[in-house]
Amino acid sequence: MIAPALAQTGSITGMVTSANNAAVPDAVVTLWSIDSGSPVFVPMPNNPQLTSNFTTPLPGMYAFTDIPSGLYNVTAQWQDEWYFTTVDLTAGGTATANIVIPVYLNASDLATPTPQPSTVTYYTYVPVKISSPMPQVTSRSPGFEAIIVLIAIPIAVIAKRRLKK
Repeated sequence: MIAPALAQTGSITGMVTSANNAAVPDAVVTLWSIDSGSPVFVPMPNNPQLTSNFTTPLPGMYAFTDIPSGLYNVTAQWQDEWYFTTVDLTAGGTATANIVIPVYLNASDLATPTPQPSTVTYYTYVPVKISSPMPQVTSRSPGFEAIIVLIAIPIAVIAKRRLKK
């Protein structure tokens, strides 16, 4: 009896980047077979997968291995953006399929804004040194006698009203 020929498999690897070649970490990469003309999900253990993040030496990378030859669509999703590339994998071959997500913004690519000074009114309190914390009689003060008279007048008026009753 003759053993059936083993199907040769290949691999598809690639990198998901932004328009300025920055790696896109944690993008969802999915492999679809398009041999029949319409996309069919390829059931395999690492499909879909996340691109490597910055904890690895090659962020943005993905790899599908042990794939039978055929025509494939590799789709990368980052947030609500979807981009793809088509791969024609020959038996036993290896294909590179890089995908660019132009809307990806890497935080390190963003310029740090220069703070602009704002117009603010500042009020300064200037302490004034006085010789004593107690009020002092000055030439402009009415004097102690005037204060007693100002207090005594209303008291006298109140007392007079009470006496009339």
